[in-house]
Amino acid sequence: MAAEGTTVDFEGHLDLVGVTQDYKINSNYFNFGENVFHSSRLRLIANAQIHEHVSAFVELLSDDANSPRVFGAFARLSDPKGRDIHLELGKIPLHTGAFPNRSYASKNNLISSPAIYQYHCNLRDDQLPGRTDDLVANRGKGYFTNYSSGGGTGVGVPGAGHSMPILYDNCWDFGAVVIGTAAPVEFAVGATNGTVGNPVNTDTNDGKQVLGRIGFVPAPWIRAGVSGSRGAYLMRSLEGFLPAAKKITDYNQIMGGADLELSYGRGLLYAEYIKNRFQSPLVEDLDLDAWYIEGKVTVLPGWYVAGRYDRILFDEVTLSGGGVGRWDAPLWRREVGVGFKPSKSLLAKLVHQETQIETTPRRVEAFMAAQLSLVF
Repeated sequence: MAAEGTTVDFEGHLDLVGVTQDYKINSNYFNFGENVFHSSRLRLIANAQIHEHVSAFVELLSDDANSPRVFGAFARLSDPKGRDIHLELGKIPLHTGAFPNRSYASKNNLISSPAIYQYHCNLRDDQLPGRTDDLVANRGKGYFTNYSSGGGTGVGVPGAGHSMPILYDNCWDFGAVVIGTAAPVEFAVGATNGTVGNPVNTDTNDGKQVLGRIGFVPAPWIRAGVSGSRGAYLMRSLEGFLPAAKKITDYNQIMGGADLELSYGRGLLYAEYIKNRFQSPLVEDLDLDAWYIEGKVTVLPGWYVAGRYDRILFDEVTLSGGGVGRWDAPLWRREVGVGFKPSKSLLAKLVHQETQIETTPRRVEAFMAAQLSLVF
């Protein structure tokens, strides 16, 4: 029973999707086998105001591939003096970058997430490549990466974990973060169990990530920010394979990024850039650059057109036989579409997405999809 004076608001988000070729959506998969292009996704949200300065938030997510799971659950403590400063404790949202603010289908101009928030590279958290050749042999394999198959020299057994996204918003992490604004500055700083690319339900390596974002909003038409994070991403089961005197927490995911949002008249422009490094025990540091640019133009009342272009570039590594090669296959993705919003609670979209992964032969995934997003 809620305490006296407690108010609880309930909200639901139902997303229904149809695709022309469902076998072409593979590069859009999240963890747990979930996918924004699955036929239905349901979010149920409860937001309780427990005290003047204390609130609680719980969200459940159900996808075609999974039974309902706890997506987020945290308490928010607000400054008693009324300043816009809050402490979030629990299973909290990702507080780096800009896309998490508009990741729900009702706020997303398109259907997919930007590739940097979802695409899984060929680096695993539960297995180590013995040499860079193991990575090159697995370029473009994502979930199916295995460094010990086909004559590979990897150590550890894949299965307890998974391959790594760069940033990941489809599973919130346990931790604490202070967020707020002091106009024209906005800020977030905190610590979590997992990393920005590998949030976890339980601590898997006895390490903690530190992360933060500083934003600047000098005028209503511009919002810019820089983000950074550092945290151990490998599972503790790999400790026995490390070089002498090394610990699992010596190997981190290190991320730095910048984001920009501009508006003018009927147009909106979003852009993000990420520089990321995965420190790996048995091979050299694994670096990558990733970015996207997205635009939206309102053409008629309730109607808009939108498009996004993504790019992920993996750095070159030195191979055991000499020469160099990219440690994973570069990717580009284009998604364009039209949207119609007849009311605050309903949004319909029709999009075309094409993803190209530069393997040999080149892997191409192209399809059309329609989405109906209802908020109730």
